[in-house]
Amino acid sequence: MEGYLPKESRSGHGAARWGRGLRVPFLLLLTAAFLAAIGFPPGGGRARAGSLSGWKFCIDPGHGGSDPGAEGPTGLLEKDVNLKVALRLRDLLVAEGAQVLMTRESDVTVSITQRWQMANAWGADRFISVHHNSIDNQPEVNGTETWVYQYASEESLKLANAVQAELLAEFGLPNRGVKRTEKFGVLKNTTMPAILTEASFISNPQQEQLLRDDAYLAREAQAIFRGIRMPSRVSFIQPPENRPCSGPVEVSLQVVGSDSLQRVDLRLEEQLLGSRSAPPYDFTVDTSALSDGTYRLRAEAYYLNGGTATVSRDLVVANAAKKWYFAEGTTAAGFDEWLTVLNPNREAVDFTVSYHFVEGDTMVRSYRAEAEARVTIQVAREVGEGRELGISVESPLPLAVERPMYFLYAGRWAGGHVSSGITNPSRTWYFAEGYTGPGFQEYLCLLNPGGEDARVTVEYYCQGGLLAEEDLVVPAGRRRTLDVNRSVGPGQEVSVRVSSDRNIVAERPMYFLYAGRWAGGHVSSGTTNPSQTWYFAEGYTGPGFQEYLCLYNPNPYVNRAAITYQTSGGVNITDEEYIPPYSRRTLDVNRRAGSGLELSLLVQGEGPLVAERAIYHDYSNWCRGGDVAVGVRSPSRHWYFAEGYTGPGFENWLCIQNPGGQDCQAEIWIYTEGGELLEEKVILPARTRTTLKLNSMVPYQEGISVSLHAGGEVVAERPVYFRYYKGWVGEHVSSGYAPGMQR
Repeated sequence: MEGYLPKESRSGHGAARWGRGLRVPFLLLLTAAFLAAIGFPPGGGRARAGSLSGWKFCIDPGHGGSDPGAEGPTGLLEKDVNLKVALRLRDLLVAEGAQVLMTRESDVTVSITQRWQMANAWGADRFISVHHNSIDNQPEVNGTETWVYQYASEESLKLANAVQAELLAEFGLPNRGVKRTEKFGVLKNTTMPAILTEASFISNPQQEQLLRDDAYLAREAQAIFRGIRMPSRVSFIQPPENRPCSGPVEVSLQVVGSDSLQRVDLRLEEQLLGSRSAPPYDFTVDTSALSDGTYRLRAEAYYLNGGTATVSRDLVVANAAKKWYFAEGTTAAGFDEWLTVLNPNREAVDFTVSYHFVEGDTMVRSYRAEAEARVTIQVAREVGEGRELGISVESPLPLAVERPMYFLYAGRWAGGHVSSGITNPSRTWYFAEGYTGPGFQEYLCLLNPGGEDARVTVEYYCQGGLLAEEDLVVPAGRRRTLDVNRSVGPGQEVSVRVSSDRNIVAERPMYFLYAGRWAGGHVSSGTTNPSQTWYFAEGYTGPGFQEYLCLYNPNPYVNRAAITYQTSGGVNITDEEYIPPYSRRTLDVNRRAGSGLELSLLVQGEGPLVAERAIYHDYSNWCRGGDVAVGVRSPSRHWYFAEGYTGPGFENWLCIQNPGGQDCQAEIWIYTEGGELLEEKVILPARTRTTLKLNSMVPYQEGISVSLHAGGEVVAERPVYFRYYKGWVGEHVSSGYAPGMQR
């Protein structure tokens, strides 16, 4: 069916690629044709030599192409003079180890907006725009002036004053000073220190003749270069920014500047790891001794003159993300199962997938994920039709893995669900949500990935306490499925506790016709431990949406839960609920928080509890279904999502909860199946829910993976509304993976 392609056909559509592995900030895609013509500076690494190594400069030759700029008395064009000076300045900077991005390298037209967008998206440290002045009917006027933005930073002013002083010393022209303005877009909109030089007046006849002399222009470039006095600093070469790591990690630092160095210290959080007094400034951190999570690396350079320089970088430890498990899975008629894998590393990874069947056999397949790319596996093509199975994934490097499934359940209920998997099997599993009423069918899937049989007890709890209990054996390497409707009977709101004498994996799929109108299905991997705190980034009580919060108290005492609804408008609404011992409660969020709200949830119990959030909906009058998510216990600065698709019929969203008291900036990285890495920056207001449409960030129609990297602790979920290519309509949601998170 046109527009609803199977996932194996989801690459190769849309605009031409820029090349595998290129990191392309999304803002630059707005001017893709122009940027493709000029290219990025060669080389992405940082050299260890040169006083400007590690610094990035955007050099902007003013005017160009159809915009000639000013014209001298005998026809010399400002655009040509600007370009000659800028190219010489570029060469001087590169010779000292700097990276340089030119807004133009030839006589082409570049808009003002393109110039500052390029500098911002590339992440330049300094922006220097080269111009030459002119004034009508006053040929005798000459002089040197340098411009900054009206509200320029201290760094911009220091740079402007230093460059102005060097130009004055070199040529001795009248000093017209450092001036402020609100009119120059390249100064107003750049996010780094920025200046615009007007070294002399091309409208002055004598000056025009000097500007025809290449040796004179070289002197001008040298003067600007001498004025660029960058501070001494220390920076990270390794580990790569925002990538998960495992095992021994190489840490490499670069120290640049003219100050005499005494030593460099490296600290992990507040613990000193080592010191170096001479290059190379290299260290090794063994992350296998650390719990998974995000740690702060801090390098401190101490100079003989008493000065210091400091830089920090996150060390994202994800040893557990080398193994993934999924208890649910089927290739039966009416089901399409997929496995999506994100490789966020800067190198390709060979990994294996083990397919564990109900019948007892196991099939192992090998795959390769290219660096910073997404891989899609159609499970039926690997194992055949009509198989019930669980899955385990093993890799030498951290990955993010999800398992989406699309279905027409029992030939009547269409939809889809997704599991973000688990990284550690456990002897206990808890599920807060569950319902066996009319129009609902609930299952419990158990996978034993170990080498010994597991003896399992399943306890079912309702609002009045323990409802039913059953014992079973899950053979080694096999998967078992329980029909919860049959185990507890019809019409029950039910929570589940699973206990085993071996480490196992559990998932709870449910298929439904909600209120006799909205068909679909959802799945949850539950949690291995109750917690006093739970976060949910997604939530909506607008027209066509019904949201519930399910709370299960596994304790022998009454548990009071405080609930905070954090809305997209920054309003925080408080609520509370008392849950009796060994009982379950369901909260109608639409009624208790109010209608028409985009919101996130924060649940805080006096004692440990389990929380899940279910939503049923008629989205935009075309997508009927529902989803469920178990909460996450703590925020993180880094989140990874393997699944996503931006082709016709699919709408991808990213919901972000900032529960803290400070606004923070975040970067959204989008990895395509074509091997590109797109990037966009956003601001996340404090105690607020933010919603982003991922489709609008991607110019292609293909499978995508997403990672989020924030300056503060946040929570993220990714809902997807879809019309699958077989005509199955529904929605699924994932809370993704954050290193150190526990299910």
